[in-house]
Amino acid sequence: MQDDYGEFVDAVMAVVTADGGSRARSDLATYFDPDTPFTGSRFEALADCHRADEIAASDIVAVSMLGVNIPAEVAVWLLSDEGRLVVSTHLVDVPANVDLWERPELIDREGELWRLWYVLGEACWPAPDRANGMGTTKISKLLAAKRPRLVPVFDSVVRDVLPRVDSHWAAFSAVVSDPTRHQTILDATSSAPPHVSLLRRPDVALWMAHRRGRDPVWHWRSNGAASRFSRR
Repeated sequence: MQDDYGEFVDAVMAVVTADGGSRARSDLATYFDPDTPFTGSRFEALADCHRADEIAASDIVAVSMLGVNIPAEVAVWLLSDEGRLVVSTHLVDVPANVDLWERPELIDREGELWRLWYVLGEACWPAPDRANGMGTTKISKLLAAKRPRLVPVFDSVVRDVLPRVDSHWAAFSAVVSDPTRHQTILDATSSAPPHVSLLRRPDVALWMAHRRGRDPVWHWRSNGAASRFSRR
């Protein structure tokens, strides 16, 4: 897997290990500081971990902390009896207490997470609609709220800054699959609260570095221009 996603892995690790890891450590401490205005720092706290096999109203609120909103018609369906039943049918077969490097097969395209991805891609009230406003970013963040140890967040930063890959789930799996890299990430992001998953930590480090405009993976960008950020 390293051979397939080597450039992606190297780019992520360049952010994590910048200045010997001190930059990521400082950035995560700032991001998760209760006195700083990053709404994304509340994502994990608001996601409903008690109802692991359904998408609850608090999960929809949690996703809004990351700068996107679930369309009202989608939210109505997700919170309906039908929506809860369909979502739980998929999530019940995906354990919430394992990490991606332990069970990488859980993100296979034939698995329940991908099946749920396609369900969310047309979830809508009063009838399914493929034009429901649920793109890759919103779906990934909603699934990350339910399975933060298995599903990485995808957004414009990941898309624009890191090398292009055929599957960001598989690429992030490659990042965390190596025990040495795993430990390096843990060490460099030790300032994050313990409930924040290992998958989420590089995402925060990358977002903070990109926000600063001086991150060590600028050379991966195709256009060389900084993106404009909303506060996240």
